[in-house]
Amino acid sequence: MLTIQFRAQQIPMHEQALEQAQQRHSGGLFSLGDGDQPELEWRVRDSTSSYVGTEPWGINHHVWRIEQVERLLCTRLVLGPLELAPYEYAEEVGDDGLVRLVARALVEDAHLEAVAMMPDVVPVTRVGISDTPCQMRLAYLWGARPEGLAVIVRCIDARTPQLTLEAATLADDTFGDLITVLSAKRLLDDADLARLRRLRHEARQISDI
Repeated sequence: MLTIQFRAQQIPMHEQALEQAQQRHSGGLFSLGDGDQPELEWRVRDSTSSYVGTEPWGINHHVWRIEQVERLLCTRLVLGPLELAPYEYAEEVGDDGLVRLVARALVEDAHLEAVAMMPDVVPVTRVGISDTPCQMRLAYLWGARPEGLAVIVRCIDARTPQLTLEAATLADDTFGDLITVLSAKRLLDDADLARLRRLRHEARQISDI
């Protein structure tokens, strides 16, 4: 973590600094190396400003607390037998040690069908980050882009506490979790499970992907 302090004497510069601090929360701030080429990427984790002095001779003082951004390059995301090539990828390891990831990828009809029929827990390999597959809970959304069909997949380490019916009603992906619970209790046959997964798949179509 680094701290940057600077002054903005003119109002336009002060307003620009406030706007940039908001826009750089997730990254996009670079330090330069030899040849003035971008070397390290940073994000503005926190920012404050204060006006020192009296009008019209005062100056706005800004303080940015920044931290380095480490971009993860996942060249392929392998979900069971399916391989995706993400055009966007992000992951984090929580304080609980569990890996959470989100990825966006272009898919074909057959790929989308494969995702729709996958169980809620699948082996996931993040090629380029780790070659060791881990069991993860899978959720997804899908839609159309100018380039074709696309899918957003969200995975979380399956070492999370075992699902219960009570927990399922509170989960983000309630429909999918209820399917898991009912299947585990043998209240659904294969035909029922296929119909419910198809309904869930249709409900997951979104326009902005």
